[in-house]
Amino acid sequence: MNLAGIDLNLLVVFNAVMDERNATRAGRKIGMSQPAVSNALNRLRYLMKDDLFVRGSDGMRPTARALELEIPVRRALAELEEALDPVSFDPATADRTFTVATNDYMAMTLLPYLSGYLVNEAPGVNIHTLPMEGRPFEKLDAQEADYALAPMGDDVPDRFGRMVVGTDHFVCMMRKDHPLARYSEIPLEEYAAARHLLVSHRGDAHGFVDDELATMGLKRRIVIVVNHFGSAPMIISSSDLIVTVPSRMADKCTEFFDMHVVPSPISPPPDMIGAVVVWHKRLTNHPAHTWFREQIMRASRDLDEHGIKHPDNMLHGHHCGMDGRATDLSADMVADRATSMTVPELAAQAAVNKRPAE
Repeated sequence: MNLAGIDLNLLVVFNAVMDERNATRAGRKIGMSQPAVSNALNRLRYLMKDDLFVRGSDGMRPTARALELEIPVRRALAELEEALDPVSFDPATADRTFTVATNDYMAMTLLPYLSGYLVNEAPGVNIHTLPMEGRPFEKLDAQEADYALAPMGDDVPDRFGRMVVGTDHFVCMMRKDHPLARYSEIPLEEYAAARHLLVSHRGDAHGFVDDELATMGLKRRIVIVVNHFGSAPMIISSSDLIVTVPSRMADKCTEFFDMHVVPSPISPPPDMIGAVVVWHKRLTNHPAHTWFREQIMRASRDLDEHGIKHPDNMLHGHHCGMDGRATDLSADMVADRATSMTVPELAAQAAVNKRPAE
């Protein structure tokens, strides 16, 4: 096919409709009206000699030909966009979105720091997250995501860049009056005999704990399986279940829930201790992406040094006043304020900070 006879904007429309499966939402995404999107699709259908999309009960369903075109078109548009981007990158004036495939554990621990950097240093930069779904490399190859951020081992294909962004250990979390809360270290037999909640992003009712217990001739009872860490403390606080989670996640949960936390008697395999950020190597030298990876590493260092970011909008020595401007606070003042506030006080302060200025 002769490219000189094709309006490349039609491919932008095609990509948007593939993402949204709806002409109105696709138009909103790329700044076009719904009739304009429909007209562009009709032109593209004529060129491709295929319907490309047919209406269904769940939206516009792609045809087999459209599915064949999806990845090549997405890749071509992304590479063209990268080629036309300026060679320099100024976060203070940039208007850009970075897409990250991740889980809620990484979102709840690193994104609070990243959001602070964007507010103060890159107000036009956005971060969009999407679920990992156990397919990080597929999402990066298909350019559905710029980065994948999650616990992963060393088995990362050569076509991707890889950077370690922190390590963690696992703990057990339960309500304060749970029978096992009398222990500072839970005996293995009582741990195995307890009723468990399992966080499994794939929905599997099996985890590393079960593999390790099996080697010792033990088995645990998994009562509830959820696919997000965020729901775990609400379930745990009103039940006799215990959950084994990364310590940073437990730290975040104890800000809002009165929980008992002890070290896990079962240690995870090495590839679950460290989190990594992975990206396609075609992005390695692009200034915008170099800057973004630096911010991820910066968030990781801040998390290691300062711990979970508290909900009073303090960021290691800077506090946003009522006018939104950062005010310097000494390290002692930050420490005193953080340690003197109870969990309810922190939640109340967070509510005040979310209240719009009068």
